[in-house]
Amino acid sequence: MGRKKDRTKTGKSTPTMSSQLTTALRAASDRNTALLTTLSQTAYAPPSLKQNLAYLDDLARQIAQLDRELKKFHEITEDERKDHVKYRDSTVKRFMHRLGGSRGVEKFETKREKEEREFLDAWQREREAREARAELVVAVKKAKEDGEKLKQEKEKYETAQRELDQLYAEIFEGVTPGLPGEDALEEQVKQARGGFEEAQTGRGREAHALEAVETALGMLRQARADMADAHDMSRWDMWGGGTFVDLMERDALSKAQNQVTQALRHMDDARKVQALIQPLDAINIDQGHFISDVMFDSIFTDMAQNDRIKASEAQVERAVAQLEKTQVPEQQERVRRSKTEVLLAGQRLESARMELQRIRAEAFEKLAGDDQPPEYSG
Repeated sequence: MGRKKDRTKTGKSTPTMSSQLTTALRAASDRNTALLTTLSQTAYAPPSLKQNLAYLDDLARQIAQLDRELKKFHEITEDERKDHVKYRDSTVKRFMHRLGGSRGVEKFETKREKEEREFLDAWQREREAREARAELVVAVKKAKEDGEKLKQEKEKYETAQRELDQLYAEIFEGVTPGLPGEDALEEQVKQARGGFEEAQTGRGREAHALEAVETALGMLRQARADMADAHDMSRWDMWGGGTFVDLMERDALSKAQNQVTQALRHMDDARKVQALIQPLDAINIDQGHFISDVMFDSIFTDMAQNDRIKASEAQVERAVAQLEKTQVPEQQERVRRSKTEVLLAGQRLESARMELQRIRAEAFEKLAGDDQPPEYSG
């Protein structure tokens, strides 16, 4: 019998895609089996490495905590040791207690034992902390050794996955009528990958906006501190602070103005990538009037300048409140949602990719089954 042909709508016969697919599958069968075996043997590595890194982070936190405790325990131990040695070796105190007779000696010994016990207790706590730290150091060393092995296994897994993806792309990319459902799943993977990339872009955009508004908030907080300094100088100036105080006041106002200018620039940057971020209320740092405030300084000019500073200070305070109470929390929530969307999009992509990989792998399995010799019948 000749090779089967698929007929087109015009009735002409053409070589079937299934025969071409079968040829490609047969040629790649051994490589496919080897790659799937490697994936099966190393699939544990990526999640295990992630867990290993989290474990190392936790160990590092525990060691840092113990280091702080050790410093405190050592200081206590040294203090108790000094008290113990000082009391133990105090000839004068021993002599004075002996003058008191047996009760005096007993009192001295009781006090000495108390100092010794407190020293030993402190020393014991320090020793236990040191031993606990030593155990953690050993655990870190073991975890790092395990981590290196897991990194190697993870690299094997990722390399095998890349090679399998490439192998399948060479065989199945494009229209594959010989494998029902493969083309639809391939399109789903493309759409899922596009959604994942879009979600990642969105997360980056929201994170950039959050960084900008948080930077703006930090600068406005500094501006608030500078305005408080200017206000203090202004009050001092009303009580006859003089030219030096005037200059310090203006320096504080200048610093505040610089901080506000930079903060507004960061807010503009944030609003370029996230339109939901609202502009801040107007902030006007009144610098005063040099001629009248400094050259012709008087209680009246000082009072007027103090009022202007208070007004500017209130504007800065409102801007800080806008960011602290509304803008920053809202943007933090947007970042949280964007991270969730990336996670979900990644899961959708992985699910679609694994389903596509599954039916492609089944094509190899079907080929292997078709290539088996017929059963013997006697």
